[in-house]
Order: sequence, then C-alpha cells, then structure tokens
Amino acid sequence: MTMRFHFRPVATRAAVSGESLIGFGRRFVSGHHFWSGLALLAIVVVMGGCNGQKSPAPAPGAPTPPSTGLPVPVPTGEASGRIQSLDTAADLITYNQAANVGLSIPVEGAIQRATGIITRWELPIPVSVDKSITGGCVEEALTYWQSVTGLPYVLVGSDAEPRITVRAAGSDELNIAIGSGLVYRTYPNNRARLGVVRILTSNASCSPPSALFRHELGHTLGIFGHPSGGLMSAPMVGTTASQREINMLVQLYRLPHGARIEPDGTWRVAQ
Repeated sequence: MTMRFHFRPVATRAAVSGESLIGFGRRFVSGHHFWSGLALLAIVVVMGGCNGQKSPAPAPGAPTPPSTGLPVPVPTGEASGRIQSLDTAADLITYNQAANVGLSIPVEGAIQRATGIITRWELPIPVSVDKSITGGCVEEALTYWQSVTGLPYVLVGSDAEPRITVRAAGSDELNIAIGSGLVYRTYPNNRARLGVVRILTSNASCSPPSALFRHELGHTLGIFGHPSGGLMSAPMVGTTASQREINMLVQLYRLPHGARIEPDGTWRVAQ
C-alpha cells in the first residue's frame, strides 16, 4: 500500500468531489488564535522554523479526563484471544497490521515500522502541537476521537518521546495534498514511537471543528488507510467517524502491543 493523502483543490478539479472541497474551503478560510485560552498549558513548539531554533519544551500536561461515559479500551492482559467481529478483524489487518505507508517523508526521514503485527500508542496518546498551528482544531479533533472511542490524550513537549507532532507544512512537502498523518517510528514490538500530522500552511490556522484535522489525526491513531464510507475515507464522507471506524480503533486498543491478527479473528502476541 502506498502513502495516501487528502488532496487540496487544483485548477481542473477533475475527479474530486466539489462539495467536499468547498466544505473544506469554508472551514479553513478563517481562523483565530486559541492560545490565550491555553496559556497555562504553554504548548509552544517549534520544529524546523525559518531560523531552526526551538522554544523550550513545556512540561507534559495531565491526561484528559473522559469526556463521555465511554470506558477506555485497554488490553485484558491475555496473550491470545479472538476478535468477535470478522469484519473488524479484516479491517485491522488491512488498515493497520498490513498497511505500508511508504519509505520516507521529508523532514522526519525514513519510515521505520514493521508490518505483520499491529501498531498502536500506549495510552494516553501523547501529542505535541507546533506553534505553526493556531486555533483549537488539534484539541477539538482529539477530544472528538475521545468522545467516540474513549481514547484519552495528553499534550506533551516538542522533545517528548513517544509523541505525535502536529505541524504546518508547505507544498514542497505535501505536493497537492492539504494534509497527511502517519506513524513513522515504532519500538521493537511495533508500539508507536513517533508520528506526525502535517497540515498545509494555508490551512494551519483554523476554527474548530475541522474535518481535516480529525481525518489526519485519525491516521496517526491507527487507521493507516482509507476505509470507505466515513470520516477516514478519501474523499471524506461527512465530518464524523463511521461505526466501522470507531469499532476499528476501539478493538485495536484492546489488543496488546506485538499482537498479530489472523483472518479468522484469532490473535496472539507474536513479538
């Protein structure tokens, strides 16, 4: 599988959903600074700015409390088991375990992640927001995913590890895409170590909610491809996740690191 992106409008607009692109345009034309409300968190990160300087990394924030009554999906402690839904098992194999997101990306470099076993983050999911991103779209997107899956997140500094970094990027990195998201480094058992969400600079200042930010963060959470019919499809269908996508993430985080899923739904820790 090759790396796939969500595309921004081009002059021809051939084979691209006009309604989807216009919807994006409305969401990204205007933005406002959200940081005054986040002064106590001091989430200011510089990655590869014009002068190459970094601001001091703030201390990690506290994990977000549950925003709904949903339980946090966690492993049971077993080393093997069975996924009851064969459809969900097949999706996890296709869009996580067997997904190949490419060989390398600009700035971050080589993609070093194994296939054949699942990849997910240890909870809470650690996220660092670069100062090139303004507006509340990152936290809104994370809070949205938490509200439908139960997955908590925590804001961390720019040098924390593990982490997902959310930053702006130019067309020299994204070509004709308006965003991308992926996990590009893992630990030996394929536990996620480093991930990145890159948002085209012209869309990096936004007012929430943003389907683009939700979509690209969804990739870094563990949906590495584009299942049809929902927020993670290409082009996107609506601004909210489908039940299929929700089921995928909830089941993924119920599995232990290093688990390998078989087509019949059985799984075991292989590494």
